Amino acid sequence: MKVRSTCAFALTILLTATAASAQDPAPAPDAAFEVAAVKPSNPNPDPANPLSQIALMLPQPGGRFTATNTPLRMLIMAAYELKQDAQLVGGPPDLLAEKYDITARVAGTPTLAMKELPQLLRSLLADRFKLKAHTESRELPLYDLVLARSDGRLGPELRPSKSECSKGDEIAADQGAALAKGDLGSFVGKPAPCMVTTDPSGGPLNLMMRGDGQEMKQIVEILSQLTGRAVRDKTGLTGRYDFAMKMDLQMVLTLARRMGANIPAAAANLPQADGSSLTTALNEQLGLKLESTRGPMDVTIIDHVEAPVAD
Repeated sequence: MKVRSTCAFALTILLTATAASAQDPAPAPDAAFEVAAVKPSNPNPDPANPLSQIALMLPQPGGRFTATNTPLRMLIMAAYELKQDAQLVGGPPDLLAEKYDITARVAGTPTLAMKELPQLLRSLLADRFKLKAHTESRELPLYDLVLARSDGRLGPELRPSKSECSKGDEIAADQGAALAKGDLGSFVGKPAPCMVTTDPSGGPLNLMMRGDGQEMKQIVEILSQLTGRAVRDKTGLTGRYDFAMKMDLQMVLTLARRMGANIPAAAANLPQADGSSLTTALNEQLGLKLESTRGPMDVTIIDHVEAPVAD
């Protein structure tokens, strides 16, 4: 049960990055947090508290943002909107692996839009970590998400949504505030409008991931996190969708490890229960598939970065 609850929690973190967002204007190129506190994370997290083990980056009401137990590498990747490790080059490996807690606020912003975060993080990293980087294009492996069936029919677990999700940033902020307080019950085990949730109904060694009112770009973001590779939407599907996908536990464990969770060694030997791999789940349940390909991707080259002065 401990493994299952940790994995379910790991997936709930996806909501903060994939909640449906309103079409707000793009942030100003010089956008920055009004105030920000940065400190090293606790090197000895409580093993009984999943919140202390998982990397979290959360928007919250009042224009606030918090990051806890978050490696510098993950902060930089979020700032430059990178989908796979190969897109970040250079920098001292030990420093990039260091974990930090951040509390910040944007002036005069009741709700922090997810699309504002990259530029805000870039400004913070440049100020506190003295980050200097440049971007170039390189050919990298990636996936194209396409329709699996030649007749264009969707799978039985992917259908147009009737939910109204135009206030996605407010939803994400409320989710972030609840997660910061340790309220896991709001996200695990009960579907909710405009959210991505998980529950153990998939069986002993599976989890169900359910999405309500999600656009293809949110599904693509989830798939990028699950595969560790950039995914491009080539489905041609528009609008918002509800979906349910049974996920093999090993796939979830891989994601949890990537997010910093301490997974028991015995969990690595758990068998795949019923063939519910990502490929199978996408094809049979959603009517989608991933095609491996290569293409030009932006790569961020770290020219300089240093540890921040402790607050």
